[in-house]
Amino acid sequence: MRTMSLSLVCVFVLSFTTTAVAQQVECRSSAPLVKAVTSPDNHYVTTRFQFDTPNLQPLLTTSIFVNGPGTSCVIAHFSAHARITDNYIVFQVRIDGEPMQGHFSAIGPYTTPAIVALYDDPSEQLSDPTKVVAYNFFARVRPGTHTVQVMVAAGSGIDPNNLPQVGSPVLTLEHR
Repeated sequence: MRTMSLSLVCVFVLSFTTTAVAQQVECRSSAPLVKAVTSPDNHYVTTRFQFDTPNLQPLLTTSIFVNGPGTSCVIAHFSAHARITDNYIVFQVRIDGEPMQGHFSAIGPYTTPAIVALYDDPSEQLSDPTKVVAYNFFARVRPGTHTVQVMVAAGSGIDPNNLPQVGSPVLTLEHR
């Protein structure tokens, strides 16, 4: 009996110590249509996330037409090769100018929603590694035409003689 009481107390205490920072967001609908876009080869990143205004530059842009009654989900899958030359590269996927769900709400003191690709080890700063990145996002939208963009920026110390690059970016959209 004492073991059972102790177990219940532990479960009760743990339920209060594992609260989330933000509320979970969900979206559900059928998504029978697929659209994919890419821009082959490498693309230089010249925008500094911490200092430039705007602090993101366009990488890919496309539009989709969403059918059906009421709101539905648009699902975005993004992948690329990110060549990091100064600590990190950030990405944002937005629909109609608004960041989709799936980003950090802020990176450090910078409140622009984004996803970040970082060095894994400080020694990588000298080797400028290329990392494969892949992320998923979603948004609720009304029927009609919508513009989807992938935005990108790099760290604060971009060397003009050694620019960060994003290679073979692919954006795949699922929608109704």
